[in-house]
Amino acid sequence: MKRKTHRQRVFSSLRDKTLSNALRHLLVTEFGYQNKGRVADVMIEHILKTVDRFTQPADRLKPGQMLWMAVANDGSKHAHQTMREIPQVPVILDCVTEEDLSALTHGDPYRLIRRRRHARLLDQAFAQGGVLAQGDLAAITLTAATQVRADLAQFRENEHRIPPYRGVVQDIGRSITHKVEVARLLEQGLLEPEICRRLPIPHDLSSVENYAQMYKNVTKLLERGFAPTEVSGILRISVWLVNAYIEIVREHHPEILANNPYLQESPSSSDSSSTQGSDDPI
Repeated sequence: MKRKTHRQRVFSSLRDKTLSNALRHLLVTEFGYQNKGRVADVMIEHILKTVDRFTQPADRLKPGQMLWMAVANDGSKHAHQTMREIPQVPVILDCVTEEDLSALTHGDPYRLIRRRRHARLLDQAFAQGGVLAQGDLAAITLTAATQVRADLAQFRENEHRIPPYRGVVQDIGRSITHKVEVARLLEQGLLEPEICRRLPIPHDLSSVENYAQMYKNVTKLLERGFAPTEVSGILRISVWLVNAYIEIVREHHPEILANNPYLQESPSSSDSSSTQGSDDPI
């Protein structure tokens, strides 16, 4: 065996003074991994990757940007899970841009700049594999949650698209869901294949067809005189979703509601408010 040189004897051990080896020692001595060295090495590799994601170097951030953790847009809804149980991804967000400053300088209304900023933050997180909830926007921009909801609703009306916030992307919470958007587009005379292309988040044809059929079933039951709670029970969908459909029916088929004894008046304010995203996950 080749003998080590003097420098190798003096300095080679210093190369082992690493965070990885410190973690390995901790797992072996404190957590019972004495005979599980390979398992410990794999765990350490994942731990270090996670730490690296949470600690982006400062030179990656430009003035006006910030690092934020978003819920991973991994195809799962992550409903009924705490944030500790949900996978997260780091996203870099432009909190203040040159366009913002130019708009402020030229006297654009603050509310318009704020709406564009909210939409921009959502788009940027989505492009990086994450989704922000309305509560994220409230915290980042120090805007009341009710105002955030109003801003997103106004943006949707003005721009004719739904910004990708978590309630919409992952179809959770009492927000404007894909199901409701499919019903609106269906009433505009679009066929299911075209609706697939118009939705803000890609859907396969079978899902859109199922959503469209659900809306048609609700309409038929309302036409036959069933109460919203009865429709909810028969179709096994939430009452707030039924009420969201009722508002679409009210706009396009008022005669159906006029002949339904349970719908002679508008739904209660509590039911109506439930369709506005009040329970969007934060």
